Amino acid sequence: MSQNPLDMGSLRPFDVVARHGNLSRAAAALGTTQPALSYRIKQMEELLGVPLFRRRPRGLELTPEGEALQLAVRQGLERIDEAVQSICRRARTPTVRLATDFAFAAFRLMPRVADFRRANSGVDIHIVAAQSLAPEIADDIDLAVLFGDRDDFAEDFGGSRDLLIPERVVPVCAPGFLKRCGPFTRVEQLLDVPLIHLDGTPESGWRWFTWESWLRQAGVAGHPRASSLGFNTYTLVMQAVLAEQGVALGWYGLVDDLLATGAVVQACDCTLSSERGYWLLRRRGKLSPEAELVVDWLSTTEDRAA
Repeated sequence: MSQNPLDMGSLRPFDVVARHGNLSRAAAALGTTQPALSYRIKQMEELLGVPLFRRRPRGLELTPEGEALQLAVRQGLERIDEAVQSICRRARTPTVRLATDFAFAAFRLMPRVADFRRANSGVDIHIVAAQSLAPEIADDIDLAVLFGDRDDFAEDFGGSRDLLIPERVVPVCAPGFLKRCGPFTRVEQLLDVPLIHLDGTPESGWRWFTWESWLRQAGVAGHPRASSLGFNTYTLVMQAVLAEQGVALGWYGLVDDLLATGAVVQACDCTLSSERGYWLLRRRGKLSPEAELVVDWLSTTEDRAA
């Protein structure tokens, strides 16, 4: 048996012959002649040193060796075809890459991105979410929606930036928790129940309200008297709220849908705001028409929500 590898150009014809079980039909499907196809199969058998087909009166039948080869070839060809189709789809469909944090991606974008895709079937949005509220922005990112002050992102992206959602925060909890532990007619009463918070570093703590800064701005002195729960993602924070484990700070723009459905409720009537918020950042230079569509969609969606 020769140690030379099989000619890759012979694998698809071999697969077509195996699937049709007939040289004439396979040749017609490939747009070649029966003798040429028969010669190629013979070359493969000579190279392998074993027959791949048994010749039957009504066609061809794979040998055990042929079945093993055809299984491997079919799996390989399917993966190659999938990759080619994916490349072709990306080439045909313009893609806008949008960077943001996990919270905005999960609670704001994902429930609404289907509406954009239905209205703009020729454009794909690729959401690049990161754990950090100030992720590293790759060179291929077109737009970003990041949380902080206006000047936090001056050097991160280089283009223009517009305030998309200002920071407005209200304590939220599950209806069952409010019924069991409430009502909370005064903000001070929150000090007696578990407060669920988003973990962060001192640097990240300056970028959004913490319980400490929120309570201080609300004019509440003292410290929480109940145990607290900390999580490293806002998704887990809200899961703990839904599980009736305590009260968390709810950012408008993130908890709107949960409030609208009644999954969470305001724990008390105190909403505080700041000059921070989610900013829409554009890459320096002219945006593609598709990226402009995403900008218009994001701005229009927030205008309706305001």
